[in-house]
Amino acid sequence: MIQPREIALQILYDIEKHQAYLNISFQNHVEEAGLSARDAAFVKELCYGVMQWKLRLDSSISRFSSVKLKKLSPYVLSLLRMGLYQLFFMDKIPASAAVNESVALAGRYAKQSRGFVNAILRRAVREGEQLPKGNSDEALSVRYSHPVELVRFMKGCFGEEQTLRLLQENNQTPPLFVRVNTLKTTRSDLMKGLSQENIETKEGMWSDSCLVWEGGGIQSLSAYKEGLFTVQDQSAQLAALALAPQPGERVFDVCAAPGGKTTHLAELMENKGEILALDIYEKRLHSVMETAKRLGITMIKTTVADARQFEVTEPADKILIDAPCSGMGVIRRRPDLRYKEGLTDSKELTDTQLAILDHCAGLLKDGGEMVYSTCTVNPAENEELVMSFLKKHKEFSIVPVKSPHIVGLGAELLQTGMATFYPDMQGGDGFFIAKLKKESA
Repeated sequence: MIQPREIALQILYDIEKHQAYLNISFQNHVEEAGLSARDAAFVKELCYGVMQWKLRLDSSISRFSSVKLKKLSPYVLSLLRMGLYQLFFMDKIPASAAVNESVALAGRYAKQSRGFVNAILRRAVREGEQLPKGNSDEALSVRYSHPVELVRFMKGCFGEEQTLRLLQENNQTPPLFVRVNTLKTTRSDLMKGLSQENIETKEGMWSDSCLVWEGGGIQSLSAYKEGLFTVQDQSAQLAALALAPQPGERVFDVCAAPGGKTTHLAELMENKGEILALDIYEKRLHSVMETAKRLGITMIKTTVADARQFEVTEPADKILIDAPCSGMGVIRRRPDLRYKEGLTDSKELTDTQLAILDHCAGLLKDGGEMVYSTCTVNPAENEELVMSFLKKHKEFSIVPVKSPHIVGLGAELLQTGMATFYPDMQGGDGFFIAKLKKESA
């Protein structure tokens, strides 16, 4: 049977050589190998950790090696990153195991470089890690493993103090939040039921249907199979709550997949009315309906369509636009995202986002409301984009969010109708929400 470290190497090679997405490559390799939960967790820690700290690991490789990084083969580079990550970040792995297992893999995947891998890792054991000091862009890039361009961009948007907080937070393990399915249970009842299954939770801080998950498997639980809850970050839960759809209304979710917000809308509507869920990929809409079925929701209809140009016979009472975005608010969940080429160049994205808003404006009833949301903290995709939309559409205005289900900091920030939530705020992902109302003619 293939060993966990070898699977991790294959995943990291796939990313380095073929620019594969970390989450997809991880899922495909682990499922194919049929790993136990324990081994899968080890592979995930290794792969996600290497990608999170890639620039910092590469700094050490450059210090220990006379061979330039770009001259190293993808297998050798991935092996060195894996070995260094185990040495510098995995306290429970003996140094001897980290070195010997890496060298053994080199013997199978890069035989001529076996001695080179051994020498670099043994030098790392002797000398340890050395990090640059100070807050220059280059020093922060290495210390927090963010590309220099991204560090500069963040400083320009947020200033040095907040940039430091965000860089630190992007390297933390994010909390896990779940949303109570209010069609089937209450938060207190779900907490009691989960406690009986030895799952500890506590109440979320921003909504009355949110729980913080404090450990334990999810999909094997009877409460999950019965559709009593679904996984959703506490920031993302605010989008549907801000829109506040009512039973019997006609609602469009125009960028719906994978369905977390779509099903939340249905729960708020008590499964009464109509939700039209759109996405450009038919396969992704299947996940919307699978989630809806598990949660006992029957009111959702799906359509493959482009949110910039779809047509309907009847306008909507409310529209949710959870727009495609750069994802800068979820870097800690997707560590490879920080290295994406052109991450800070938002022109193409903002053109798409504005086109979606423009089109949906004409599909909303007079007096209707829209919520525009993203999982980024880039002002160009958020506040600046909304302001551009309002300049073109005088019939729209920002309106306060008033929901009895939103509490704490969530309610406080949304009083103005537009807010950015940062990942250093009480654990939620980076997220943006703006609520817009179309005035009656």
